[in-house]
Amino acid sequence: MNTQKEKACIVYISSRNRCLAHSLKSIWEMYNYKHDYPVHVHYFDDIYDAEEIRKQLRSTSDQVLNFSSVPYTTPAHVPEEKLFYNRKDLWYVRNSFPIARKGYLHMCHFTSNMYGYENTQLENYEYIMTHDDEAGFLKELPYNPVEVMDQRPELMGALSLRIPTKIHQGHRDTSVGLWDFIKKYTEEKKIIIVNKNMRALLNDPSAPINCLYMGWPDTYVIKTKMFELDSWKCWIKAVNEFGGNYRYRWGDCLVFGMYYYIHHGTPYSFSEEGNPVDEGYYNQGKYRSIQDLAPGVKNLKR
Repeated sequence: MNTQKEKACIVYISSRNRCLAHSLKSIWEMYNYKHDYPVHVHYFDDIYDAEEIRKQLRSTSDQVLNFSSVPYTTPAHVPEEKLFYNRKDLWYVRNSFPIARKGYLHMCHFTSNMYGYENTQLENYEYIMTHDDEAGFLKELPYNPVEVMDQRPELMGALSLRIPTKIHQGHRDTSVGLWDFIKKYTEEKKIIIVNKNMRALLNDPSAPINCLYMGWPDTYVIKTKMFELDSWKCWIKAVNEFGGNYRYRWGDCLVFGMYYYIHHGTPYSFSEEGNPVDEGYYNQGKYRSIQDLAPGVKNLKR
């Protein structure tokens, strides 16, 4: 383990190749020009392999861009018929998730497991700030989330902490099994859930979807020492063994968020400084109109 870590980096897992240049330019002009954190662009297959493409992306700003193609493979212990796109009983699958979107499952798995993932360098940093390739800033952020977190005890901050007033069908269909999994995990490990609201929701077996009313963090600043905790290692091992990313399309937001509620409390939402999403500094879908759905991977059998 590297003991001389650099301060922070910005992390992408990107397949929306038509959005990425816009997102990189926005992040530089509205935030990173003051801090010059290196940006690590991870991707599947070869979409950013060509030097001409990398040169064009680097021309959007003066920030340091690192490109890494990362491997992907469906876990052998999850049968094909149990993969999310084959769950035709779910409305979301029937309407929005054919096998062509299998790459999204690999993306959920990558981001949930990004620390220490093959062909990455994230263990060299104290902080990781994640960004989607469809996201961008609307105006200059007046503070640095990394510096804020450096002065706070929380291990994770969220540029968006989405607490829904109503759960729609898409939320339901992409969180199947979550309540039962958390219930079993915490009971088997004899874990006392830190967040008292989650403790209460886990005691309501008539409404398994209720854990989503805790909200889920999105676009995070994470202290990498969180990933070195035994509690995180135990949690992500259980998630991977269950196959939640692949069986039910549990996103990294749920994987990180539920872990934090269970083991630490509540992620910081930059409430004192002005939450970037709530205050209109940051839009997680700013470039979605350019390229809505992320393209899939080349090898759908992997």
